Amino acid sequence: MVRVAMSSFAFNNEGGIERVSYELALRLADRVDMTLVATDVAPPPAAPLEWIKVDAVSRPGFVIPVTYSRAATRALTGRRFDIVHNQGGCATRAQDVITAHSCHRAWWEMKFRQGEALRAIANPFHHAVLRVEQANYRPERFRRAIAVSPSVARELTQYYGVDPDRITVIPNAVDVARFQPMDAAARRARIRGRHGYSDDDVVLLFVGKEFRRKGLTAIISALPSLPETVKLLVVGGDDPAAFRSQAAKAGIGSRVTFAGHSPAVEDYFQAGDLFVFPTAYEAFGLVMLEAAAAGLPVLATPLGVAEEFVVDGRNGALIERDGASIARAVAPLAADRELRRRMGENARVDAGGYTSWKTVAARTLDVYEEVVEAKRRDGSLT
Repeated sequence: MVRVAMSSFAFNNEGGIERVSYELALRLADRVDMTLVATDVAPPPAAPLEWIKVDAVSRPGFVIPVTYSRAATRALTGRRFDIVHNQGGCATRAQDVITAHSCHRAWWEMKFRQGEALRAIANPFHHAVLRVEQANYRPERFRRAIAVSPSVARELTQYYGVDPDRITVIPNAVDVARFQPMDAAARRARIRGRHGYSDDDVVLLFVGKEFRRKGLTAIISALPSLPETVKLLVVGGDDPAAFRSQAAKAGIGSRVTFAGHSPAVEDYFQAGDLFVFPTAYEAFGLVMLEAAAAGLPVLATPLGVAEEFVVDGRNGALIERDGASIARAVAPLAADRELRRRMGENARVDAGGYTSWKTVAARTLDVYEEVVEAKRRDGSLT
């Protein structure tokens, strides 16, 4: 059986990279000898999965990419694996396979285009990520790259000169069952009751950590031109102060609720009526598939998975990153409960048919087999 070390800063059921990495590892565990390399795994792995705990300095936060890379590399010293597979930017110093969940250099360039260069330059975390990312994609540092979307594959070639022949595009999947619980109605009633929503309220749901990048400003600016029954529910751990102020100045403060971070985000998907996501940069955007799996029409900018998943008028709408565009897309859906239901059901069906973790695991295994064969040919497999 092929011996694989899969590295991620953490594996859990909450974060983006952390969650999809854990999903993949679990599905590969009966096909390969899988060892997780991470600072934390939650819930703790059960056999046959194993875990090598990495002790990396994590404060201040900007040191994580560099300190994790050093600590994870030390943790693997003296251990034998056929494949080292790094998930994202928190990587060991050498790997056989690296999954690009995003391209930070592309994000960096986006910040400059949007006139937010000073904010990016002043944050040492971004410099650390760019340093590790640049090292990761040196030709001698990896054998194969997996990109989660065609756009990320293009970015790796554009910014780091990665040969397209060394890149395999394998989109993330969504655990459909998690977002279609048997007690969906009860969860919906509980969350809506907690935040004071009536059955007549149309709840726009926003889920994300980086409010500014993901377009919360634009959603708030759309609300004044929509009926008062249209409310906004924000789920995520970013600082809401500036956005609360924006809503208050626009006279709609009572229509915007900040729920903070939730470990049970699937419950909030049941509470929403529309999912709105006018992001400025998205490598994939698993949250859009999760919203669709929960039966919400998805209104999003044509980035990441939305570019190929969202079909105007069928399962949502492609929008621009401004309040007027968002209001135009929301208005007919807010006025027509049956239209919301029909488009939401289409979204649910489309999410289920987009891909599956079984397919993702099988395609990843194909990459492993290609790498193992190449290492056998050049004599580097021990």
